[in-house]
Amino acid sequence: MSYFKRYIKGILSLALVLALVTGCEDYQDLDVEPVDTGDADFSSYVAVGNSLTAGFQSNALYEDAQKYSFPNLLARQLQIENFEQPLISNPGIGDPGRIELTNLESSTTQYNTNQGDPINTGIGQPYNNLGVPGIKVDAYLNAPDDNPFYPLVVNEGNPQNPLPNIHAAVQELQPTVVSFWLGNNDILTYVTSGGLREFTNPSNFQTQYVSAITQIQNLESDPTVITANIPSVASIPFATTVGPQFQAQIEGNQQVPGLVVQKTFYQENQQIGASENREPASLIEKANLDDPSQALVLLTARDYLPYVGVSANPQAPSYDEAAVTAILNYWRGYIVNAGVATEEEVANYSQSDIEDTLRQMTIGQYQQTFGAAEAQTFAANYDGFDFDQPFGLSSKNPFPNQFVLGANEISITNTVTGIFNSVIASQGDVNFDVNSFFDQVIQDGQYTDPNSNVTLQPTIGSLFSLDGIHPSNRAHAALTNELIETLNSATNGNIDKINVSKIPEGIPVAN
Repeated sequence: MSYFKRYIKGILSLALVLALVTGCEDYQDLDVEPVDTGDADFSSYVAVGNSLTAGFQSNALYEDAQKYSFPNLLARQLQIENFEQPLISNPGIGDPGRIELTNLESSTTQYNTNQGDPINTGIGQPYNNLGVPGIKVDAYLNAPDDNPFYPLVVNEGNPQNPLPNIHAAVQELQPTVVSFWLGNNDILTYVTSGGLREFTNPSNFQTQYVSAITQIQNLESDPTVITANIPSVASIPFATTVGPQFQAQIEGNQQVPGLVVQKTFYQENQQIGASENREPASLIEKANLDDPSQALVLLTARDYLPYVGVSANPQAPSYDEAAVTAILNYWRGYIVNAGVATEEEVANYSQSDIEDTLRQMTIGQYQQTFGAAEAQTFAANYDGFDFDQPFGLSSKNPFPNQFVLGANEISITNTVTGIFNSVIASQGDVNFDVNSFFDQVIQDGQYTDPNSNVTLQPTIGSLFSLDGIHPSNRAHAALTNELIETLNSATNGNIDKINVSKIPEGIPVAN
């Protein structure tokens, strides 16, 4: 049996959940009155971005969340009529679906795999909210081949006139103000994969970002361009929730010094914050599991943390057949995703086949990083994998690095994010410092709305939706207020802020 109890998937407190199901008055009614925007013309607004701009929440794009996206809320405060978004009926579109609460007492969740449908297609023009979930900076000018949201957002507003990219839609609308919040996914894919997927090369990022902003600024409408930067990874509960909870769970267990995690090989590269690493696995000590500079255990680790300590040896006290099967199946998938074997091939792999394949893959990764000569020396001293050793407690049976950012990956993430943010700060007419907003919330432990004294904690179900990455309804309102403050300061305007208490919490509950 495992050293640990089954890890609880629910992370919301009961008191918070009870608050989530209370209603609020509709905030969508719009009385069109003149608004003081100072020196700027905000009569026509287009929002460019990714899922954060789209209003994506709880792993899906759906109408009840889109209504409270910060662009839609800002358009309302600017008294703009007919701000169009590509609305999707509930429960929305997500892979595998929207995350919903299933039990208020235990705060457990599940995916609703039903999919919504587009609501307002064929409106005769591109949408004003051009937030496309999942895109990186390069997608502003280059349509990706494999993103189902891209054609929906860019072309479903006027399907009779298909457009090649987001910029073509912006050009057709000729807005007087554009918010541009891209760049998050250029580093987030690295973060959410535990460092296995590449981040955008910083030089390429600069070229792509500057090109996008330049083309917007060259529009005939001469828009005011608002650029928004990238929050720190330490601000999202997707990365900060599980480590401290796991640490608390093992605190009194003297047999468990921490978590032994598979590691990625790196050569030293000060430009991106990378230190040299030649170890295939290492221990993250128990005391460091709640230190965001040393370890970030991702939300995706929840399904595998209960198996820590499990041995594949049927004679071992910690043997658990179901857990061993799950662990072996994880590594089978890892091998397939690396392109080393097909699903049909790995389905017949024995335990020793998987161990041997992982050993060869690790040696190959070492060779790619340090060269063939040094890889020979490494191979001669590398014992490889042994699933009979306790899972996550032995360097021969490490916890997968897909689910954990170690100190090296955290340093790289912070350094690259800083590089990207420097590029963003150099572009546009108004810079919206989202990073500082979230850093301040983390430092204070909460956000307090000065208009209503509503408080939001930097946790899932409060400032963040159930996926731990995307802001909740009220967080979008808070961001809108911060943006309004920035705009008022930059343009000598007097745009009214939102009373956050009027915004529903909006956490989805399963029927």
